[in-house]
Amino acid sequence: MNVIVIGATSGIGRAVAEIYIRQGHRVGITGRREALLREVALNAPEGAVFPKAFDVSEDDAAEHLSELVAAIGGVDVCLYSSGYGHTNTVLEPSLELGQVDVNAKGFVRCSVWLFNYWAERGVRGHLAVISSVASILPLGVCPAYSATKKFEAFYAQTLRQLARIREADIRITVIKPGFVDTDFIHGRHFPMTIRKENAAASIVRAIKRNKKTAVIDGRWAALGVLMRMIPSPLWNWAGRFFRPYKDMF
Repeated sequence: MNVIVIGATSGIGRAVAEIYIRQGHRVGITGRREALLREVALNAPEGAVFPKAFDVSEDDAAEHLSELVAAIGGVDVCLYSSGYGHTNTVLEPSLELGQVDVNAKGFVRCSVWLFNYWAERGVRGHLAVISSVASILPLGVCPAYSATKKFEAFYAQTLRQLARIREADIRITVIKPGFVDTDFIHGRHFPMTIRKENAAASIVRAIKRNKKTAVIDGRWAALGVLMRMIPSPLWNWAGRFFRPYKDMF
């Protein structure tokens, strides 16, 4: 099987790529930091890894993705793991827009190219995206992150229906992790934090089982059910309880 992980230089994406490599698949990996991509390739069996450095926020991202797919000889599964998250209670514009560029625009660039690649060739494909439990309720401490993760999840759902409209054999999986011990939360002690290796293993299983949506892990899945039951006015009112902690984010 040919797998591509977009955003594999560190964190969950790298952990997922390493699992697929150990399973014996041909794996294409992308990211901005070429040295880290080469590091993954050097630690893998010869010919198993195809690194391609590019930035999903740039207009030529789809062109680079096309070149990677050609180099690896096609793609069966692609995980969009590129993600930029930042708490931003002071609403620094550059932080907000940077997250939109990666989490929203970058995802659209890559997913549109992949969808058309599979649909136009009449071959099976599987697109997975790492969204977040932050997509369930709007989080005032990280506006762009919460909103763009919701965008990813919703856009993926539209692609699922579009696959039926176009009679394309394309499967879509939306991954919603809780707190994972990546650089995003490094040095901060959040509840129910999941080791990235455990999160990656759950993601690979969810993709293999063709899950439509997978909340990582069971504790967060239970919490997600409760989050969906909270009325919007009550959630907005609850924001007052975050006031004493706003400088921590």
